[in-house]
Amino acid sequence: MTATTTPSRTPRALSAGTMLSGGALIALVGLFALLSVQMYAENLSDAAYAASYWFGTSLQILFALVIIFVALRIGWGQHVGKQWFFVGLGVAAYAAGDIAWTILDLHLGLDPYPSVADLFYTLEYAFFFIAMVLAVRSYRSITDLRTPVIIGAVISVVAAAAMYFLLLKPYIFAAGVEELGTWGLVVSTLYPLGDVFFMLGPAMTLAIVIMRLGAGRLAWPWWIVVVGALVFSMADSLYSYADWSGAGSSTLLEMGWMSANLLFALAALVARDVYRVR
Repeated sequence: MTATTTPSRTPRALSAGTMLSGGALIALVGLFALLSVQMYAENLSDAAYAASYWFGTSLQILFALVIIFVALRIGWGQHVGKQWFFVGLGVAAYAAGDIAWTILDLHLGLDPYPSVADLFYTLEYAFFFIAMVLAVRSYRSITDLRTPVIIGAVISVVAAAAMYFLLLKPYIFAAGVEELGTWGLVVSTLYPLGDVFFMLGPAMTLAIVIMRLGAGRLAWPWWIVVVGALVFSMADSLYSYADWSGAGSSTLLEMGWMSANLLFALAALVARDVYRVR
C-alpha cells in the first residue's frame, strides 16, 4: 500500500488577523475623515465636535499601542524589536501631544501653540530618527552604507534649503522673536527642519539600502514606514506653509498626520507576519 502525501500549503503573505486588524484601522480612519469634513464645515454641535476630536486622538493612541505591542512580541532582545519599539514610542509621543493639544484647545480654551503639546510632537522626530538609524545599521554587515547615508543627507540638505526659501526666511524668521517669542520661534523652526532631517532624510537612506539589497518580504514593513515618513513630512511641511502663507488648512492636510501614523501601525502588523511573531 503506497502512502500518499499532501503538499504543504504555502503560508499566506499576510495572515487573516493582520488583514482584519489592518482593515479595521483603515475603516476607523475613514470614519474620522468623514467626521473631519463635518468639523471643517462646522456642521457639528459642540458636543459632537468634541467627541470627534477625541475620537481622532484615540486613534493616535491606538496606533501607538499596536506598534508597541508588536515590538514587545518580537522582543527587546531582538535588534528588530528595538527598532519597532522606537517607532512605537514616536507615535506614542505624537499621541501624547494630541492629548495635550485637545485638553488645552477644547477644555481649557487656551491657544495650544506653542505649548507642552509641541514638546511631545517633536519627540516623534527623535524616536523615529533612532528607529531609522537602528534599522539602517542592521544592514552594515552585508552592504556599504556610505552611499545611502550620503544620498539621504543630500536629500535632507536640498529639502532644508527649499524650506528656508519657501517658509523659514519669508515667514518664520521674518516674524522673529518679536512676534513669536523665543519658544515659538524655536518650535516653528524645528518643525520644518525636523521633517527633512529626522523624517525625510533617514527614510530615504533606509529606502536606498533595502532597494539595493532586494530584501523581499523582510523589507515590506520598512517600505510602508518609508511611505509613512514621506506622508508625514509632506503633510507637516505643507501645513506649516499653508498656515504661514494664509492659505489655510483643510481636511486633506489635517489627515496627513493621521494617515502617516496609520501607515506606521499597518507596517507593524505586516512586520508581525514577516517575522512570524505569534
